[in-house]
Amino acid sequence: MNKKYALVSLLAGLVMGSVQAAPINGGFESGLTGWTSNLSGGTATVVNSHLTTYGGQTTYSPTEGKYFLAIQSGSANVWQTVSQMMNLSAGQKIKGYAAFNWGDYNPFLDGVQVQVLNSLGAVVATPFYLDGTGLTDGFNGPWTPWSFTAQTAGSYTLVYGARNTQDGGGPEQTYGYFDAAQPSQVPAPLSLALVGLGLAGIAASRRRRRA
Repeated sequence: MNKKYALVSLLAGLVMGSVQAAPINGGFESGLTGWTSNLSGGTATVVNSHLTTYGGQTTYSPTEGKYFLAIQSGSANVWQTVSQMMNLSAGQKIKGYAAFNWGDYNPFLDGVQVQVLNSLGAVVATPFYLDGTGLTDGFNGPWTPWSFTAQTAGSYTLVYGARNTQDGGGPEQTYGYFDAAQPSQVPAPLSLALVGLGLAGIAASRRRRRA
């Protein structure tokens, strides 16, 4: 094979290679592996389906794979959370699905959210948030897609949460459901650098032959 075209093929392969970011086990197919729970009276359970009865019967199923996460609300006004730290490149996107199952009634406007924190622990995005405001008691919301795109490279924390408001929930429990958090792929910086060097080398070779 011509050396020039062999080099081009190699560089093309490097460009197709990519850096895969977290989250690890974003679809909860391996239970809670890779995730950290912070609970106060609530629960975080990996399930293959979940039946709700308040406000009408709804059975939630995974958006992909066999499992998803169900976070049950707990102590009053405390977010029950499951989180994971990850590294993202500038422009890289993570996306997933969330659902709000409000197992309560007015004025107990429980809520569910997805948040992204930066390396300092500050909230940089809330790509999904829903509470009982303006909704029918016992609202069984659908799976809803969410996404977040990192503006700068760095360490981020993805946080899933469910919360009771004003009371501890009693027999009425709110659930947040979460599934399929997946990263996009971005060209590896090393690959891009090699591509630039390779193209520069090809151009120089052509100039020498013309001379």
